[in-house]
Amino acid sequence: MTVRITTPAAQTPQGSTSANLDSSSRRGGEAGKQTPASGALSSIRGRVAGQLSSLLTIKGVVIIISLLSSLVVLKEAWRQDTVIDAISVPKDLEDDGYTPATMRQRIMDAVTQINRDVTLTKRLGMFRLSELDPLHPESADYESPGRGHSWDSQPASLTSDNLSKKYDISVGGVSLTTVILYLRELAGLSDTRVSGEITVDKSPPKKFSIRLRISGRGHIQYEAEATDKLETLVEQAALKLVERLEPVDAAYYSYHKRDYDNALRIVRAYLADQTKKERQWASNLLGLIEHARNRSDDALAEKGYDEAIAVFEKLRASDPDFAPAWYNLSYVLIDKGRKHLKDRDPEVARELFSRAYDVAREGIDGKRRIDWVLDADIQAFFDTLNQAAGTTARQRLEQDLRKGQAAGYATAGRAARFLGQWESTKYKEALGYFDRSIEADPMFIYAYFTQGAIHSECKEHDNAVAKYQLATEISPSAQTFTRAGAYLRRHEWHADSIPMFRKAADLKPSANAYTYWGMALRDLGKHDDEARALFQKAIATDPTSPNGYNQLGLLLLVEKRPNEAADNFKLAIKYSPLWSNYYYNLGLALSGAGNGEEARAAFKKATEIYQRHPEAQAKLDELGPREKETEDDGTAPKVDQTTVGQAYALTNAGEAGRPGGRGKGSKRGRIKALRISAGAR
Repeated sequence: MTVRITTPAAQTPQGSTSANLDSSSRRGGEAGKQTPASGALSSIRGRVAGQLSSLLTIKGVVIIISLLSSLVVLKEAWRQDTVIDAISVPKDLEDDGYTPATMRQRIMDAVTQINRDVTLTKRLGMFRLSELDPLHPESADYESPGRGHSWDSQPASLTSDNLSKKYDISVGGVSLTTVILYLRELAGLSDTRVSGEITVDKSPPKKFSIRLRISGRGHIQYEAEATDKLETLVEQAALKLVERLEPVDAAYYSYHKRDYDNALRIVRAYLADQTKKERQWASNLLGLIEHARNRSDDALAEKGYDEAIAVFEKLRASDPDFAPAWYNLSYVLIDKGRKHLKDRDPEVARELFSRAYDVAREGIDGKRRIDWVLDADIQAFFDTLNQAAGTTARQRLEQDLRKGQAAGYATAGRAARFLGQWESTKYKEALGYFDRSIEADPMFIYAYFTQGAIHSECKEHDNAVAKYQLATEISPSAQTFTRAGAYLRRHEWHADSIPMFRKAADLKPSANAYTYWGMALRDLGKHDDEARALFQKAIATDPTSPNGYNQLGLLLLVEKRPNEAADNFKLAIKYSPLWSNYYYNLGLALSGAGNGEEARAAFKKATEIYQRHPEAQAKLDELGPREKETEDDGTAPKVDQTTVGQAYALTNAGEAGRPGGRGKGSKRGRIKALRISAGAR
């Protein structure tokens, strides 16, 4: 049974009541007292029974509503709705405007946002989190796990799949919603009810808690972990509702938030239940998690890639028409190849890239998708119903299918791009695949950026800048401008990147935009004062963003102020404790201040987080084994400007700064939209 959250309809001027209003409010009356909805129901039964029987034959053709309408009726009638009743709040919160109705609406909005993120994550797969790849410029080595952004900066535009409203036609005076109401009553179906209360612990620091009671198909009670942010509390409550109703979607959202442990917990429990139906999507997510959760840990990355490959190979064999299995398998093979390329094993890398290329092309060429075949009568029915919208149902379905293929074309292009290192003609082929990806989904910003990166690698400056500019025109958001600038900086086109960062900061002031902007000015030379001001502005905009402190520390190192530099690196580590370059930079500052043993500990920590951090290991070798303190001759060690230059290079490269451990914080042919209704208080 498909379980969704839906919105109750208001009573119509004619006095009729929709199925959802009846199902969400009829039990609110006193025992033995008939509500308006149930009163209408008694008359509906007679009308439906008589009118449906009179419709059995028209011109000798059996017509009730049509085959399509019958399917709509059954789907809607057996749907279970979820209704949010009152969410009580303390008086001081209510005085601040957080009324029960407000909190209820915020939970509804949070569920909607979760559903949007899940929709995009399912469609884009690994591309949804690809900005966390340490070798990608927009990840920049200072970003901690969970701080990155998703590729799609535009909010998802979801159409309602409440077919009873979209196609509420009437045949002989009987509407689909009327039939649905009748069938639900006959089947004795009931809704899931949600109620709860928010409490506040006023002892400093003030923290909020929420307790939810969910009834229907059993009764459960849930209490969220106390938090000082009301938004976090709302998200936790919304996610718990989604997990109760659509566990696979809750797992995908946890993956999207980089909370891999929670995603793994949900998906493993789901797959252990043999009665569950969405096993394809659950298995697909299992592969995504195995790929992502350890890729920042050198010791475990290869094992994670192999486990993900095994999952996708098995899914591809059991469900060969499930396209995401092909595309995600190809993506993992590429990442494994990149690791071998970095490990100076080029032949193995090339073999993996070639295999990834073949898998992606086979997935595309096999047209592995749900093929909607509609006969002429049903197609005409769809076209008539959607004429007012200026499009046909067939067109909408084909658009959705093309969007699903965008990731497939991009994966083939990604594999061809890496093969271009051996065969330059592959770059042109890669550009062609990304063209097809953009044609399928013009809002797939990743495709524009990667085309720009390919032109950059081919030393085609004007073409690269044009692609980045086009991406910002398609999606003129602060995030897109920041990424375009980051790509330009990666190829040392700092002057071209500055207008991008300036525009990003104008649209939405952020620590990232100001920090990138300052880095570009610094790297152009003779702009240290302007860069310093931007780093300070980044810190003021978001005191928890680590890179502002890191970049300010690097400037202080150049100015031979190691103690102040160390203070800034320590703040960067405070807000991003799993990033090795911050420890390396701290080691440089401590060494420059004459604190050899503390410097040794910082360099050691850098190598523990990232085992192949060559600069940190070289510094440890220079320091030699730990020895008894020798007498100080009164001269503190000088800051080695060569190592400061290495620190700048590391900051831009991203490769050596990646974090260790796991990141935290973390249907065949259709997407199920969760919707919530506000019940009676």
